[in-house]
Amino acid sequence: MRAVYEERVAEARKIEGQLLSHRDKFVPPSKFKDVCKVLWPDEKLAPFLAGIAKCDERTAKRWLSGEYEPPLVVVFAVVDKIFKRGG
Repeated sequence: MRAVYEERVAEARKIEGQLLSHRDKFVPPSKFKDVCKVLWPDEKLAPFLAGIAKCDERTAKRWLSGEYEPPLVVVFAVVDKIFKRGG
């Protein structure tokens, strides 16, 4: 019985996504943190993003972890930075 359970746990860990209880669907891991690290390599990301959105650092850490989606003001700041780098 234990081997069957351990096998199921191993199968669940192979899935590259996380089950969000409030959405009830599988989502892929967030790339938001990776993009922010490329755009702002010298910044501490959580305090920096919190300053953009005028919120607390804990909330920004949740965006970076993929637990919550960032607000549009932060997404627009990322897009703006991408276009400034390209030009």
